Amino acid sequence: MKITLIEDDDMLRKSLAFFLKANGYEVTEFDNGSDAISHISEQPSEIELVITDLNLPFASGKQVVNTCKTTCENAKVIVLTSMAVETSEVELFDLGADDFVAKPFSPQVLLKRIQKVVR
Repeated sequence: MKITLIEDDDMLRKSLAFFLKANGYEVTEFDNGSDAISHISEQPSEIELVITDLNLPFASGKQVVNTCKTTCENAKVIVLTSMAVETSEVELFDLGADDFVAKPFSPQVLLKRIQKVVR
């Protein structure tokens, strides 16, 4: 499965990418929303799962979710955030996010969420 990972925290992004690759996933990484949106828009048929931070430079995680859900027919989206605010969570689900993971989290928990979302 191909995962598009969007996280501006370099250490977190690289460690998650390493963990996901070690678990058999193909990972494409981005450190900002704008580059990720361009990638998603240019290759919508290649997008299977997007894992995005909510607070990103240049374009927000909400914009990433919206682009993914309007461009990619069957892609799933998991949003990562340190902002455990109910209104943000509800808004993201309304935009089409499939799951929501609050930071900090265990990579094992994220792996289980991925498995649940892609069933």
